[in-house]
Amino acid sequence: MTHSIEPTPGSGKTLRCPICRQQFTCSLSSTCWCSTRKVPAEVKEYLAEQYSKCICSTCLDRLIAEAGTGESA
Repeated sequence: MTHSIEPTPGSGKTLRCPICRQQFTCSLSSTCWCSTRKVPAEVKEYLAEQYSKCICSTCLDRLIAEAGTGESA
């Protein structure tokens, strides 16, 4: 994910998902929850084109599932 906020070492940031507007925590590092997801290339490309901030786990999981079934993002 591309981050447009400055991380504080060792802490996460509370962000608002640009898709569903839910708040979530991003650790802004390789230990963030999103690093455990296998994100298909087409989902990464879509996210990079559409959003400048991270999205929540619910929305990321939905996009991954849609990509797996051939549905469009």
